[in-house]
Amino acid sequence: EGWRLIGQYLNSYLLCQINDELVLVDQHAAHERIGFERLRDQLAADGIASQDLLFPVVLELDHREAAVLNDHLGDFSRFGFEVESFGGRSFTVKSVPALAADVDAERLVRDLAAELNEIGRTGQLSDEIERVLAVLACHSMVRANQALSQSEMQNLLKDLAAIDFGSCCPHGRPIMYRLPKREVEKFFHRG
Repeated sequence: EGWRLIGQYLNSYLLCQINDELVLVDQHAAHERIGFERLRDQLAADGIASQDLLFPVVLELDHREAAVLNDHLGDFSRFGFEVESFGGRSFTVKSVPALAADVDAERLVRDLAAELNEIGRTGQLSDEIERVLAVLACHSMVRANQALSQSEMQNLLKDLAAIDFGSCCPHGRPIMYRLPKREVEKFFHRG
């Protein structure tokens, strides 16, 4: 409520006005938080929505990566992937989380396997679900240095306004910087 888009700065930040404040929104951090909240909601409801790949991706992994992936195939399906052993150290990725459908499936699977392996060493997956969702959200979101259309910017702000996002992305980076009117006026010696 009260958000007005002014424009995009350095293809990385949205410049907005909220009531009488000037606000900079980090588009990558904001997108990550939106994706994270959506994934968390999906997981809590009926599971993370999945999207079949047009062409399955075949992965050739080293021994360690292959062992980790084999150990976590069940976890992958829980997070919206369909990954199958293809014999030896090969795997096929047939579907990925719908939110991450446009990303590099191989990199995403490798990153997630590494994260699951790390979690396996430090504790229970049930305690660390948010770490997994953060990895998925990071891969599936708009990057910095990406020009957005007017409607994409408006949609990002609308989505951001619709979630209870706190003030940080899942990795702890701030999403926005607010500059009250009095600060702006003080800078220009008007306050």
